[in-house]
Amino acid sequence: MTPRPLLLALLPTRVRPARSPPPLAASPKPSPSPSPSPSPSPSPSPSPSPKATPSPAVTPRSDKPNFIVIITDDQDDILNSTHPYYMPALNRHLAAGGTRLSNFLVSTGVCCPARVSALSGRYAHCHNVTGNWYPSGAFRKFYERKVEDNWLPGWLQAAGYDTYLVGKFLNAYMTTAAFMGADSGDYYPRGWTIFDALTQGTYAYWNSCFAYNGGSDKCFPKQYQTDIIRDKALSYLRTATAKKDTPFFMYIAPPAPHVELTNNGWQPPSPAARHANLYANDKIRMPKGANFGVPNPNIPMEVDDMTPDFVAQLEFHYLQRLRSLRAVDEMLDAVVNQLSASGQLDNTYVLYTSDNGLHLGQFSLGDGKATAVEEDSRVPFYIRGPGIPAGQVIPTQTNLIDMAPTLLSLAGLPVTNDVDGIPFPVGNSLITAHVNALVDASSAPDVQPTPQMYASLRRDSNVIEAWDSDGNAATTDVVYKTIRVCTDFKIFGDSGVSNSPARYVDAPGTACYKYNNWCLGGREFFDLSTDAYEVNNRIDDVPQRVMDRIDGIMSALAHCKGATCRNPYSILHPGGEVFTFSDAMDAQFDGMYSKLVKFQFVRCRALYATSNEPTWTLGFGPQPVDRGTDAVVIAPTRSARGLRGGATGRA
Repeated sequence: MTPRPLLLALLPTRVRPARSPPPLAASPKPSPSPSPSPSPSPSPSPSPSPKATPSPAVTPRSDKPNFIVIITDDQDDILNSTHPYYMPALNRHLAAGGTRLSNFLVSTGVCCPARVSALSGRYAHCHNVTGNWYPSGAFRKFYERKVEDNWLPGWLQAAGYDTYLVGKFLNAYMTTAAFMGADSGDYYPRGWTIFDALTQGTYAYWNSCFAYNGGSDKCFPKQYQTDIIRDKALSYLRTATAKKDTPFFMYIAPPAPHVELTNNGWQPPSPAARHANLYANDKIRMPKGANFGVPNPNIPMEVDDMTPDFVAQLEFHYLQRLRSLRAVDEMLDAVVNQLSASGQLDNTYVLYTSDNGLHLGQFSLGDGKATAVEEDSRVPFYIRGPGIPAGQVIPTQTNLIDMAPTLLSLAGLPVTNDVDGIPFPVGNSLITAHVNALVDASSAPDVQPTPQMYASLRRDSNVIEAWDSDGNAATTDVVYKTIRVCTDFKIFGDSGVSNSPARYVDAPGTACYKYNNWCLGGREFFDLSTDAYEVNNRIDDVPQRVMDRIDGIMSALAHCKGATCRNPYSILHPGGEVFTFSDAMDAQFDGMYSKLVKFQFVRCRALYATSNEPTWTLGFGPQPVDRGTDAVVIAPTRSARGLRGGATGRA
C-alpha cells in the first residue's frame, strides 16, 4: 500500500489589511416573488427545475478551482424547506445543475460544533468545541482550542487561495476580550484574507453588526440581514473574480432561518419586507409524520402540550422559516449569476448546506435541535462545479465533516492524517479519492483498490454525538452517542424492502439502522427503512451478534481520530480486509465482537472527556487481534489506533 503524502505547509502569518471594509455597491433589489398556483406538492423530494443558462466560457485564471460555500442556520432537510416552490434558484442552479446528497448528516446537530466540524473536517470529540456556549463551546472555546492553527481556510490560504468569510462565524465572536491577551483588540482567526463576521445582533434580523478583519463593529439598523450579507458577498466576489491568477474560497453564512432574538425574546425568523406576505394564499402546512405529537420517553427532554393553539404557533414558525429562506435563495441566485457574468461559473464549485436541522413538534417537542432524531441530524446538501454530475441524487450516507476533505481533494491538495472526514463520492475524481481514503485507512497489508471497490465501496458508518450541546435548560440531560449504519445487510426480514433506506432516500436493497445510547433514557434501535419516523424501538429484537457489531463500531468511533473515523473496521479487524458492516457480519468474527467491552457513560456530563466514556479502544478489556477473529487482553496502543492523545482528553 503506497502511503499518500501529508500536507505539511505551515499556516502563513496573517496579513492585516485596512480595518475599514470597502464600501458596498448596492445590488438591485429583487422584485417581490409572486406565489404561483397551485400550492406545492407535499413531497419533499425536489423536482429538478430547468437548468440554468450556461455561463460564458471560463476565463483562465489558475490551475486551481474556486469554492463558494453557502451555509444556513437550522435549515431542515426532511421538512420540505428546499422544495422548488420555496427555493427555485437552489433547485435550478444546484439540484438540476449539480448533485444533491439525500442522506446527509451532521454529527453534532447544533451551530458551533457543526460549523467547526465543517471548517476542520473533524468530529466534535476531536476539535472539542462541543457546545454552543462556553465552557463547552462558542467562540471562546474555539479560540482556546487553537482550531485556527489547523483548518480548511489556512490550508487553502497556504496553497495560494484568497479566503473570504461573510456572515455568521460562531456564537459570541468578538474582537476584544481579556481571555485573548495580546490578540485582544483586533482579533480575527488566522487563515482568512477577508473576515467580515457578525458580532452583535447575530440573530437580530434588522439590527446586525459586523466586524471587518478584527476592526470595530459597524451596525446596520433597519436593514435586512440576509440582504446585507448578499451585498457584501457580491462585492467581495467581484474583487475575487477580478484577480485572474488567484483562486478563491468564499464562505457565506446567513443566519436564516434561525429563530430571531427580539425585545420579546426568541421569535420565528422575520422575512425580508418584500416577502412578508409570501405564500399568504397557499395554505402552507408543515409536513406531519407518524412522530408528530407522539412523545418518546427515551428522549430526556420535557415534552410540550400539543394543543391546537400550540400547533398553530408551530405552523406559523414553519411558514416564517420558508419566507426567510426566500431571501437566501435570491442571494444564491445573485451569486451564481455574478459567477456566470465573470466567466467563472464553470471553474467554481458552489456548495449549499446547513449546520443542523430542526424539530417542530416531532415527539411532542416544540422547536429545537441537539437530539439524534432525523429532523435534527439530517441537513440539505447540494454541490455543482467541474466534474459534478448534473441532476443527480446520491443516497450514500455522507457527513458535514466530509466537506473539508472534499474541497482539499478538488483543489488537488492532500488531506492531513488528523482529518476525520472523507471526500464525497460525487463524480469520478471524488469517488476515486473516497475509496482510496477507505483503503488507505485499512491496516491490511498491501491491499489495493479494485474496480469493484470503486463501483460500490462506500463508508457506511457515522457517529452522532452530543453533550448538552445546545446549552440551555431544555437540553441539560441531552447526552448521547448514536451510530447510524447504512448497509445492504438485512437485520430483520423486512429490512430494505421499501427501497428507501431512510426517509426520502432512494437506494434499493439498502437499509439504514440507528442505535441511540442515551445517557439518561435508555437505548433505542431503529430500522429506518421500515420505520422512517423512529417510532418503533426494536432494541429487544436485534440479534445479539448484530448488537455486538453495532456496539463495537460505536466504541471504535467514540474516540476516533483521522483514519479510524474514516474506516472503523481497520481497528476492529487489524490486518484484515474488512471495509463494511456486511463484511464484519461474517460468523468467524462473532467471538471477537462478543468479548469487547460495551460502550457506556460513567455519568451525564456536559463536556466531552474520554475518561467519562470508557471503551475497548482506550485499552479496557480484550482487544481485537488476528484480523478480528479473536480478542485478547493486551497493552493498549493508542497511537496505533489514532485515538485522541492524553490520559483523559478533558476539555
